[in-house]
Amino acid sequence: MAAKKGSTPATKPTSNTESAAVQAAQTAAQATAETAAAPAAETASANPTPEKPAPPKAAQKGSAGWVVATLKTRHCDGGVCKEAGEEMRMTRGTYERLKKYGRVE
Repeated sequence: MAAKKGSTPATKPTSNTESAAVQAAQTAAQATAETAAAPAAETASANPTPEKPAPPKAAQKGSAGWVVATLKTRHCDGGVCKEAGEEMRMTRGTYERLKKYGRVE
């Protein structure tokens, strides 16, 4: 029952051979998968997805809930007044309200 530390079991060489065979099979499977995936990658790049057009400048978002709009008329908000033609940062709600009355582009 007691085995010496320096001795190795008799089944050790066969497990090495089995693991080498398994690794060879995995390598062959990966090579087959890579060659099968290569034509698929080429077809994916050949048909590029159409990009969305850029939104108009007035509707571009600054940060969450904010937009930068170009004014058609003078507008004051919180003591900050801007003339017609200038850009002003405002919330989406303010932008929608001014757009409703035709005061922003």
